[in-house]
Amino acid sequence: MEFIKTIPVIKWKNKKYEKNEEQTVEDKYAYLFIDYLPPRKFSVYPKNLEDFAIGYCLGEGLIKAKEDLKEIKISKTNILIKTHLNHTPEEDFEQDEIIQRKKGNCEHACVCRLLEYQGVNSDNAGGIRSQLKTITPNNSTLKINATQIIKDMRNLTKNAKIWEKTGGVHVAQLIYNNKTIIREDVSRHVAVDKVIGAAFKLGYDLTQSYTTYSGRMPADMIIKVIRVGIPIIISNAAPAHSGYEIAKKGNITMIGFVRENRFNLYSAPERVNLKK
Repeated sequence: MEFIKTIPVIKWKNKKYEKNEEQTVEDKYAYLFIDYLPPRKFSVYPKNLEDFAIGYCLGEGLIKAKEDLKEIKISKTNILIKTHLNHTPEEDFEQDEIIQRKKGNCEHACVCRLLEYQGVNSDNAGGIRSQLKTITPNNSTLKINATQIIKDMRNLTKNAKIWEKTGGVHVAQLIYNNKTIIREDVSRHVAVDKVIGAAFKLGYDLTQSYTTYSGRMPADMIIKVIRVGIPIIISNAAPAHSGYEIAKKGNITMIGFVRENRFNLYSAPERVNLKK
């Protein structure tokens, strides 16, 4: 498998140890250049980078339709995206200023942003646009069966091939009309970006799709699915309270702690048929 390395390891158990070998995922830095915006830097598993780039732009609100994309070029892990919207750095300053004014900290924020832009913005968590000024509730009519949630998590685990070899990645899955896309990455955000981007390229209706992934559900992850219109998010991990609050406001169905025969349903329960 590509980008998998073997490294020496000492395994210790019950006061005994042995020398052995273990496989680890090879992560690399990817640089995302979007129009005239300062470059973004990500730690990624370097496959499906076009899917990631498109999913990131959608989740950050930088594009909304295929017509917004002008060109994508990839050279190793450098990704150049041109849109018809011609984004400029002023947008990031304006966005940050709006957020920081609410906190009464605008001057400090602008200075910090200027310092960031002297180098490359390291952006592994949720993106610069990690807050929403307004939240429009998701009115998708999509409904799924409770037993399907368990099946989907089993499928996610079964197809987490890189995770199985290394334990060093997150895995995300997008389901649309019984069609499934699975992607893995060292970042849970990038893994979700990749499935969103792949689904977008295939023309899937994201309002009739849902995603299952490994990792917590904080606000910035829920904001991502709100922006692209996905109504249901499922995880084997816990929600953060920030994620729960955004999910409630956005009418997103949030499901966590999925195990062999159980899960927790936190918000918008009407999308889950609990009897099937």
